[in-house]
Amino acid sequence: MEEKKNERYQLRRAAGCCWLLDMEQNGKDYRKPIVLNECGAQIWELLREGRTVDGIAEYLESEYGIEADQAAQDVLLFMETLKKTGIMW
Repeated sequence: MEEKKNERYQLRRAAGCCWLLDMEQNGKDYRKPIVLNECGAQIWELLREGRTVDGIAEYLESEYGIEADQAAQDVLLFMETLKKTGIMW
């Protein structure tokens, strides 16, 4: 993930939810926060650490019992969603 984008979007936990917030908004072009489940929040944090898709998949397999192949597909889908929303390149 590109470092500039990495700093612009920050994860916050509030009201029992995980929120991905755009910290560079000026109010004119307001972007709603993105709600993430706990697994999505964990993937976001691992991406920020610079982990690879395979590394994240291995972590999800050990932590949540998700098969590594399925976890890798889920990570790629998550990353594609971030790209579509302009959060990741």
